[in-house]
Amino acid sequence: MDELDLLKRNWNKKSENEPILTYAEIYKLIKSKSSNIVKWIYYISLFELFLGFALIVINPKIETKFTYPLWLDASLYFTIPVILFFIFRFYKSYKTIKATDTVKNLIKTILNTRQIVRYYILFNLIYVGIYSSFALFYAYVETSGGLKKFNELAHFKEYLILFLIIIVFSTIMIGIVYFIYFLLYGILLKKLQKNYNELKKLEM
Repeated sequence: MDELDLLKRNWNKKSENEPILTYAEIYKLIKSKSSNIVKWIYYISLFELFLGFALIVINPKIETKFTYPLWLDASLYFTIPVILFFIFRFYKSYKTIKATDTVKNLIKTILNTRQIVRYYILFNLIYVGIYSSFALFYAYVETSGGLKKFNELAHFKEYLILFLIIIVFSTIMIGIVYFIYFLLYGILLKKLQKNYNELKKLEM
């Protein structure tokens, strides 16, 4: 049982002459907990960005039998402004919660933050799916002798195999990323949802 649950239990035990004090205590605690949650979301997204930079730097040093198209590698750089935008929104949400002084505004900020996190996760999942699909396509085709040779020799069976490989491995990649995000953000979002539910009770 966390501190919020203990305060709620004490709230129910106190007399009706003390509603303002206990209301303020619970609101202050929920605000503090929500602020810490969003702060962790902000820190995790920053870590992701730095990790992404590190992978971009390391990537050219990985030896392979073929090279991916320049546009595919370049797409990694085009995701950086989008990620920076989400990081800015997380930071803004954190500062907004710190400055919020009403239940209504805190509820609004929590809802907005949860929505931003969902969009952030969705963006990354879509990008992983698209990137892995093209990467697998070029890897398979290049190991088969190149695109021109593949098109000349491939029949329906080869195209079907390629399609299945892309679907299976892209799904696995998306699943792995989704699982990681579930561990990183899912738990935090559940805590935000709990805080939101408690705030809705306070608003009644």
